[in-house]
Amino acid sequence: MSFVDKKRVHNDEFPAVSSALRAGKAVRVAGVISVLASVFLLLLLGSVFAHDVDKPALIMPLAAKSLVLDLAAPGPRLVAAGWRGHVLVSEDEAQSWQQEEIPTRRMLTALFFRDELHGWAVGHGSDILATEDGGKSWKLLNSTPEEERPLFDIYVSDSYGFAIGAYAKFMTTTDGGKTWQPGEFVIRKRAESAEPAAHAEEAEDVENAEAAEEDLPFDFHLNRIGRSADGIFYIAAEAGYIFRSDDGGHTWQGLPSPYNGSFFGILPLGGDSLLVYGLRGHAFRSEDSGQTWARIETGTTALLTDAVKLAGGGVVITGMAGVILVSTDSGRSFTLRRPDRISLTAVCEIADDTLLFAGERGFKSYKFTELIKP
Repeated sequence: MSFVDKKRVHNDEFPAVSSALRAGKAVRVAGVISVLASVFLLLLLGSVFAHDVDKPALIMPLAAKSLVLDLAAPGPRLVAAGWRGHVLVSEDEAQSWQQEEIPTRRMLTALFFRDELHGWAVGHGSDILATEDGGKSWKLLNSTPEEERPLFDIYVSDSYGFAIGAYAKFMTTTDGGKTWQPGEFVIRKRAESAEPAAHAEEAEDVENAEAAEEDLPFDFHLNRIGRSADGIFYIAAEAGYIFRSDDGGHTWQGLPSPYNGSFFGILPLGGDSLLVYGLRGHAFRSEDSGQTWARIETGTTALLTDAVKLAGGGVVITGMAGVILVSTDSGRSFTLRRPDRISLTAVCEIADDTLLFAGERGFKSYKFTELIKP
């Protein structure tokens, strides 16, 4: 992901969306069918190829047709990452892609660029890589594959930064991303509320959030980071957990959750509005920074993987089985589009009205105006 481009200025289920891999072990694959099962298998294999964990990524002629898990747009350049350590760069708005040499062959799950040149990638083996030339060359900064705790997302400021992953994996940097150390995911207790919850469901939500603060150590998967324009951080996590940080990501507070299933993404929409989404097509919107939530009808039970707010105010969500959800009212309602059944894992706005999607077979692009047509 990137905070300079598009989204987030910036999976029990799927690696870009993380929680389905219990850190590379075979988990709960029974019952998953069709393309979802095949993608899970690919992700599982990416974690357990122990014989070549320290080898550089292979340069593959069809790398641009393989599984891509995240996209970033640092300046005019596009960067993509995914299967078997593949990092691809495009200088011509996704018309062509160049695979770069990468010092790991493990799955890469997320990207973040602080500016046009300085970026980071994370993935399996707790790998953290950095680039200082916009994605053309990369250096491996951290790798602990023996832990079997992949990383799923990352954010880096000029000084402090953090990476999140499986079993509450939390890595930190205090030198702007040059070096990384194991950190602690600190959950602070919320101030006592002066008023009791008005409804039973509301009370249960508060109880669930407080449980996350009390039942330490917290060991659920931390899946995706979101950052609002005013610097508030959010994390979408496994088992319905949602967290918020008001101190730059140093400490976290559990938020009331509208759903007990896993969330794989959270998107600040401006002001106090948030969108959270995840398992079985579930999506919810908050108008008060996550204190209360309203369910959004998506028309699908597919796992939802990524989301982006467009410069023109539209919102797009991607999902498995080719799901594309489009909104013209700032994420209050969505229309389901499914041009094909190819699972999608990432989306980014690359030009006025043009969206780039990535997934299990590489890339495709659509015009937003075409997607919203009746």
